[in-house]
Amino acid sequence: MEQIRILVVDDNEEIRDVLHILLQSEGYYIEEAADGESALQKIGPEIDLVILDIMMPGMSGLKVCEEIRRQYNVPILFLTAKSQDSDKSLGLLIGGDDYLVKPFSHAELTARVKSLLRRYHVYKGKESAIGNAYYVKGNLRVNKELNEVWLIGADGIEKPVDLSELEYQILKLLISNPGRTCSAQIIYETIWQEPYLYSSNATIMVHIRNLRLKIEEDPGNPRHVLTVWGKGYKLD
Repeated sequence: MEQIRILVVDDNEEIRDVLHILLQSEGYYIEEAADGESALQKIGPEIDLVILDIMMPGMSGLKVCEEIRRQYNVPILFLTAKSQDSDKSLGLLIGGDDYLVKPFSHAELTARVKSLLRRYHVYKGKESAIGNAYYVKGNLRVNKELNEVWLIGADGIEKPVDLSELEYQILKLLISNPGRTCSAQIIYETIWQEPYLYSSNATIMVHIRNLRLKIEEDPGNPRHVLTVWGKGYKLD
């Protein structure tokens, strides 16, 4: 079965990047659009959910929603800085399914996304999509749902790696976003689900160090979990 596909529409590149990392770490395939016109070019029956910013230059999110509703019943989650009840009502009246006000927590976003997808699959008769069970990168194999990790040797034999739950969650976040740098804030708020503080860096560094000790052939010269100075971490 194919992965669930989510279309993220926002003119703010930083917000798109955060949403991409967070949702891809949950196993979803993410499409991006920076404006309404691009979104309408990318929408199709293969899209399972649209996350749509209301306030965009050119075609607004409300207009995009109206155009989508002419052809598709895909669930639409409005993402906006507006919080007035009238704005919420208008968004829902023209065809939106839910409304999330910025700033939002990662936990709240993923909960809304999962709820909308579940309702879409159950009540609209769409078959639920389940991606492959594992992430594979180089000599690493990681279970997408369970804390199960293996290192594949030169002889092809897999050796299980005993990771703590937090180490596993960090690795899963990085491996699900290959080549993309995850900032300390994204890592901390996604995994610990608490507000990020500068002191949180020390906590992340300790767990990154322990993760490297377990999966790197030479932890002092890592090949997998790389530090991008001033930006964060990525899996190479």
